[in-house]
Amino acid sequence: MTNNFKPGDSALIVGARSYPENIGKTCELVELLSPSAVSVWLDPEDGRPVANVSGFVCWLVIGDGLISGIENTQGACLAMPSHLMPLRGDFTPEQQKAKEAEPCA
Repeated sequence: MTNNFKPGDSALIVGARSYPENIGKTCELVELLSPSAVSVWLDPEDGRPVANVSGFVCWLVIGDGLISGIENTQGACLAMPSHLMPLRGDFTPEQQKAKEAEPCA
């Protein structure tokens, strides 16, 4: 399932491999990381980047109360794209086109 996510998008966490406590929380997508990649994003608490050691392509996401195994990082975690649901009004181009075609009342 592809959601055409981009950095800055909001999403709902709907699945988790390691931290089910994050399911149901909202987040902001920061950066898509391939396995072994290191983020450009720096943790505001300690100024360190995040390394994707999961073995999967994951989004680095931030949000209040997110739990992760990322050392000394709070409010950020890695999430597989399939574990994220977009939170924006135009989920598909077809839905957007339908909205544009509707007459205003």
